[in-house]
Amino acid sequence: MRSINQITSFKGNIYAVMYARLLVLLLLLSVSRMMMYFFNPQLFTGINVFQLFLIWFYGLRFDVVSLSILASFFVLGNSLPFGFRRNKTFQKILNYLVLISSSIALILNMVDVVYYRFTLKRLTADIFNYVANNGAFTEVFPSFIMDFWQVSLVSIILVLFMWFSFYRLGLNRKIEKTSWRFYTWQSLLFLLSMSILLIGIRGGFQLKPINIIDANKKVASSLSPLVLNTPFTMIKSVGQNAFQEKNYYTSHELEAIFNPIRSYTKREATPRNIKNVVVIVLESFSAEHIGFFTQGKSFTPFLDSLFTKSLCVRAIANGKRSIEGIPAVLSSLPTLSNASFLNGPYAANQIEGLANTLVQHNYKTAFFHGGKNGTMSFDAYAYKAGFQSYYGLNEYLNKEDYDGHWGIWDEEYLAYFGAQLNDFKEPFLASVFTLSSHHPYQIPEKYKDQLPSGKLPIQKAIAYTDLALKHFFKQIEKQAWYPNTIFVITADHTSEGASLAAKNSLGQFSIPLAFFAPADSGLKKVILQRPVQQLDVYPSLLQYLGISDTIVAFGNSIFESHNAFAINFYNQKIQVFDSDQMLIIQDDIALGLYDYRTDSLLKVNKLPADMNIPLQDFQKAFIQQYNNRMISNGLKNN
Repeated sequence: MRSINQITSFKGNIYAVMYARLLVLLLLLSVSRMMMYFFNPQLFTGINVFQLFLIWFYGLRFDVVSLSILASFFVLGNSLPFGFRRNKTFQKILNYLVLISSSIALILNMVDVVYYRFTLKRLTADIFNYVANNGAFTEVFPSFIMDFWQVSLVSIILVLFMWFSFYRLGLNRKIEKTSWRFYTWQSLLFLLSMSILLIGIRGGFQLKPINIIDANKKVASSLSPLVLNTPFTMIKSVGQNAFQEKNYYTSHELEAIFNPIRSYTKREATPRNIKNVVVIVLESFSAEHIGFFTQGKSFTPFLDSLFTKSLCVRAIANGKRSIEGIPAVLSSLPTLSNASFLNGPYAANQIEGLANTLVQHNYKTAFFHGGKNGTMSFDAYAYKAGFQSYYGLNEYLNKEDYDGHWGIWDEEYLAYFGAQLNDFKEPFLASVFTLSSHHPYQIPEKYKDQLPSGKLPIQKAIAYTDLALKHFFKQIEKQAWYPNTIFVITADHTSEGASLAAKNSLGQFSIPLAFFAPADSGLKKVILQRPVQQLDVYPSLLQYLGISDTIVAFGNSIFESHNAFAINFYNQKIQVFDSDQMLIIQDDIALGLYDYRTDSLLKVNKLPADMNIPLQDFQKAFIQQYNNRMISNGLKNN
């Protein structure tokens, strides 16, 4: 039986074989890139066959860059003007290097076929921080392979086809005669190959090597993920987590446009003297799953009822991952790069936060999450943010309530959360982060036939968590501390979208945000016609509680009517909102301007020809404050 190195149908000289093999790798890399579209056509609507061909063609340039980097040692080794390059052992080493790296590249493209649905961006280098800090990743990954078996199967087929095709192209074993003519000619060919390789790595002859933003030069920003490939975005984002200092404005100009220093004066909180604060962050609760917002099929009957008694808005999430949502809600700290604050280069910075502030006013503070201690560094963040206690899976004694993947079922964990609150000395701040509405969207067996199903698997899990919340509120509503409490209910980020409006870069950040105080009728059915975001929770609560303090917060209090805005980061772009418009910016270049309240599908780009956009001035001021405070450790008011 012949070995894989003996399976050949074409034999040629070393350069013919090398470039033929590279061509095979390039074509397969481009095919795997386009799987993003073929598995997710609903996320890239309005593309005809010709446009799809152009997208594939434009993307070849980025594919060439990735392949040139991955195959650099392969090209170098085969181009060396010396006879030993044909040595069997040397050839095996070169072949395995390029095949292994290319296999990883194909797999990364295929992984992104699924992952993109949740993040709306190609994977970048920060995924390594995510995996390293997510203790449950290894347990959940096998279920991803099984649940998305079609993607797994295509990945295997592509990798096997690559290896087979690669070895169908074999070297002619004719011995090369060495002479001064041989070395001269081979040296010239070496220089030519190295020049081609350098051009490939740069992506052309332009002044600067192509980067992620260059994908927008040929297609709309919403289609750039089809032009880019995942190895490219990961390579280009390595080492780019550190911020650059910005100097768009003088300090006086800057503070006039945006200043994150917020000052609140002491006052009577409410006539009913509300003190306790409970913040409930719901995993992946998109606004589209909640009937209160859609007036359609609802998976949250309890929340729908509760929200009628609350100050409730369709808010804008500041990120697409839990490690971005939690700091945004509890510390008014956004993530405006690929690396989250928790795992980024500035994680050692001092930060403000709701817990930090309330501890100074004699609050008992605690953070609850039913997942494994250490998952996504939530426990480390909680302590850094001022929470005195952290309750995770280790503190939960009955491990029979473990769901087999992420942690404790929401129903049991919320009951545990309520029992702990009963023992807390008032006033207290307690935050809980649920987990059952996370993939693989399991629910307890006893509820599988009782809860409604929807277009997406997550919607039944959403219904289960809503039921768990109903039981939780029924458990606590008779407690003495309950009337003296304000509840904040929101989501960490959105889930995969079901409706068309929930699949674009507006709908994919649409979440609920509700302020509910049982004894304060003033918070009921308040309608706000301005953007509200996760960053607004911390300053809003501080003002509502009537606490005198000066803080650093990148959001506004919802109880103030001026300067309302929202901001988030996705797919290397920043989106900034005012009361009517949404501006999309990348590297200081405005890409789109939309009237998002009347154009939820973002069909009409109203970017003016003169590029005089007030929102862009605000975005620059915000970035200057954010970057420079990150660099100078200025996230806490001293």
